[in-house]
Amino acid sequence: MKTIDLSREIATARGALAAPFFTWLAMVTLAVTFYTLTASAPTLGDTAWTDAARLGTGWWMTAFGGEVAVDGVPISLMPLTITFIVMYASYAAFRKREVSSWGEVAAAAITQAAVVGTLGLLIRPEGAWWPAVIGAFGIGFATATFAARYYLVRWEWLYFASHRTRLLLRAIAISGSVAFLLGVIVGWSRIVEIHGYYLTGVVGGIGLVVLQLAYLLVAPVWAFAWLVGAGFAVGEGTQFSVLGVESAPLPAIPMLGALPPVSTGIPWMLALVAIIFLVLGVVVTRREDTGLKVSLGNAAIAVVIASLTVAVLGLMASGAIGPERMTITGPVPAELFGFTLLVVGLPFLLGTVVSHEDSIAFVRGQAGELKAKRAARREEADSAAKTDSESATDDAQATDRDELARDVDE
Repeated sequence: MKTIDLSREIATARGALAAPFFTWLAMVTLAVTFYTLTASAPTLGDTAWTDAARLGTGWWMTAFGGEVAVDGVPISLMPLTITFIVMYASYAAFRKREVSSWGEVAAAAITQAAVVGTLGLLIRPEGAWWPAVIGAFGIGFATATFAARYYLVRWEWLYFASHRTRLLLRAIAISGSVAFLLGVIVGWSRIVEIHGYYLTGVVGGIGLVVLQLAYLLVAPVWAFAWLVGAGFAVGEGTQFSVLGVESAPLPAIPMLGALPPVSTGIPWMLALVAIIFLVLGVVVTRREDTGLKVSLGNAAIAVVIASLTVAVLGLMASGAIGPERMTITGPVPAELFGFTLLVVGLPFLLGTVVSHEDSIAFVRGQAGELKAKRAARREEADSAAKTDSESATDDAQATDRDELARDVDE
């Protein structure tokens, strides 16, 4: 009788426990610590440390796509810094355990979903936390699959395009980060001014900074959406984009001081972004040694994957940060996908085509043929002119002979 060996699945499940559990422990500890240090504040009223623990748990749930209610106010914007810590730690654990089968991937996904679901049922934070279970399953599945990609994903076309895909994603990440850093530099005085509104002392100031650091990775996603023209909202009725800025009263969050002021926009920035990615396409293509069809196919795959990744990040970087109009923040994923294809993908593909050796050879060949045709036409024209000239000379000589003959006869 054949025995079923689940030792690898169990080892993978143990590895999947660490990232969600320890991030939950860290966020709850953080919430309780700051509650303890500021427990005498009048605004806390009858709040107990257990309430702080429930709040910390609910906030942790938002890192997986859940929602927490703070005094009835919904918060669902994902703290992407926490989310990416979970993803990276999970990926590292799965790589260490050499995940290599779909059974192990399923064990990882189910375990992470079970951790979130169990903590949610035990602590029951306020708000619709249950979508976090689905999000945890998705994160576990995605990170485990990525860790086992060399064993499970056997699409050769995906590997052939991986170099271009990595470069394109890095360029997107760098451009969003640079745009955000420039916003911070330009708006630094506003950031400091808004931070100064909060008279919370040293502990409260540190807590405010830590809270914003949890959402720090949201900023480059918003900045990239601004850069390519898709834009993002910080409340209903607002739009921040290089094509124009429409604003409204915003919450007093220091990091929002980096937002651009109301203006008609700077549309020339789209041309600059397009040129950057066109040059990237040229550089990558000139370093390759493949045919035009293969290079163009790899570039198209990279563009689609990068655009879909950006759209998913846009979805993760959107959500509620308050009541009423503040339930709408972040970019629209479908619009971000389309603008990324147009402003990033199309120039990247164009750079691939115009710089490829086959394209250059074709253009040179066409230019050579055109030059040869022009030379042939010039030779024909010269030959015709010479023939006409010789004919005219013969006619003139014949006329002279006729005139001479008449003179002799006379």
